[in-house]
Parts: sequence; C-alpha cells; structure tokens
Amino acid sequence: MAQRSPQELFHEAAQQGALARSQPWWKIQLFMWEPVLFGTWDGVFTSCMINIFGVVLFLRTGWLVGNTGVLLGLLLVSFVILVALITVLSGIGVAEHGWMGSGGVYSMISSVLGGQMGGTVGLLYVFGQCVAGAMYLTGFAESISDLLGLGNIWAVRGISVAVLLALLGINLAGVKWIIRLQLLLLSLLAVSTLDFVVGSFTHLDPEHGFIGYSPELLQSNILPEYSPGESFFTVFGVFFPAATGVMAGFNMGGDLREPADSIPLGSLAAVGISWFLYIIFAFLLGAVCTREALRSDFLIAEKISF
Repeated sequence: MAQRSPQELFHEAAQQGALARSQPWWKIQLFMWEPVLFGTWDGVFTSCMINIFGVVLFLRTGWLVGNTGVLLGLLLVSFVILVALITVLSGIGVAEHGWMGSGGVYSMISSVLGGQMGGTVGLLYVFGQCVAGAMYLTGFAESISDLLGLGNIWAVRGISVAVLLALLGINLAGVKWIIRLQLLLLSLLAVSTLDFVVGSFTHLDPEHGFIGYSPELLQSNILPEYSPGESFFTVFGVFFPAATGVMAGFNMGGDLREPADSIPLGSLAAVGISWFLYIIFAFLLGAVCTREALRSDFLIAEKISF
C-alpha cells in the first residue's frame, strides 16, 4: 500500500518510512498518530448519508410539498437526486481508473482537468462546505431552541457556536473520532426516520394541521399551490443543498483500504437510500397534513413524530 500523503484532507500526520497498516479503527487510541483505514460502510456510506440526509429533510420537505404539491414534489426530489447521481457516477469513473489520490475532490479534478481547474473548483467546494456547515448548525440550533421554548435569536446563535466548538474539538481529535460521531449520528437519523413513519400512523394533532391519512387530503395536496413570492425555481433552490453532500465519500479516498471498491458502492448506496427516504417523507407529509400547515410550520415533522 502506498505511503500516505500529507495533502490528504483527513491526514493526521506524515508517516516516515512506515507503511499504512489496515487495522480496525476502534482499536486506535486517541491522539495516537498512526494510519487509520476505513471500509465501504464505516467510511464512505456514513459520510455520504450524514451529508445528504440532514436538516433540509426535516425542516424543509414539508414546505416543499406544501408549495409544489405531492406530485411535483416527488419529481423535484427525484430530479435533485438525479443531478447528484450524475456527479457521483462521474467521480466513480475517475476513482475506478486509479486517479483518486490524496486531496479528495481537489485531487480528483486536478488529475482530470489540471491543477488550475482543480484549484478553482476546490476553492469553491471549500466555501460551499462552509456555507453548508452554517446551514446545518443554524437548522439544528433553531430546532433545539424551539424544543426548549427559547424564542431569542441569541439563543440560536449561542447554540450554534457551542456546537461548532464541539465539532472543532472532535476534528482536532482525529478522523477516527469523526467516524465514530458519524456512526452515532447515523443511528440517531435512523431512529428519527422510524419515529416519523410510525408517528404518522399512531396519533393525530389536528390543532397543528396533522389530521391523518385521507384520500381527500392527498387529492387536495397533489397539485402545486405556491405561497406568494414562491415558484418552482425558488423551491428548487432551497431544496437542492440536500444533495450536495454526495462528494463526502470521495474526500475519504486516502483513508480507505480499497478506494476503488469502497467509493462506488458506498456512494451509490447512500444516494439510493437517500432518494427512497426523501420520497417517503414527501409522500407521507402530503398525505397526513394540511397544505397550510406544511407551508407555515417548518417543524411539522416533529408534530408527526411519535
């Protein structure tokens, strides 16, 4: 196995004359600077799922369905995932030809289009990740603030900064702790999804627009009915960031035991499962909630959850 490069996104320290040993990540101790290699599911799949399956799903899917309707909403979700799939397939083609070096997305683009183009796209990618991180932090902080009954904007900002500092500490601890956190978060997402689906069958909340399954309700929500100032393209612009995390698996390239095998399988599995879950969420929201509640209550998924 080739010696690891210090340019790798998750590289912890340059190795001097040592080959990377493929040992399980859970045996690596904190702050021990030795290589940690991951596989398809603990490395690529979890990274992609955490980045795709996030705040947009829980806070904006109901708003999407309330504006576009169920039918057009399902088509919009599928189109967004299709764009992500094309990007993933292009990256897989590069990875399978052995051009997946250190540096993740930057390395992949540089090997195909040259260093100038790779640097330009890589810089934009970094800025995009910063904006996405701010969006995730704000969405999480708003949810926690509402849950705790804090209506102050400074509470949202305080929670965001606290979580950001906690994530900084985890990143400084090393990539093995990032993966451990991702596995925990993925488990919580799975439980939250199951809670949402079960809740849609087990109780009602008519006061907040959750009136339960009804053919008449689904029929009334099937076609678009946009709020003032909204259109298909504004809704598309809000929802599109849901699929921008598909490149997370490629950034793990230098930390994988078999990048050429792990990246295609893990990335495609994450895209496929994410598409299925988004479709389920969009359909269920349109089938159990009034359009007014979908468009005005960003936490409608919480009302449905058991």
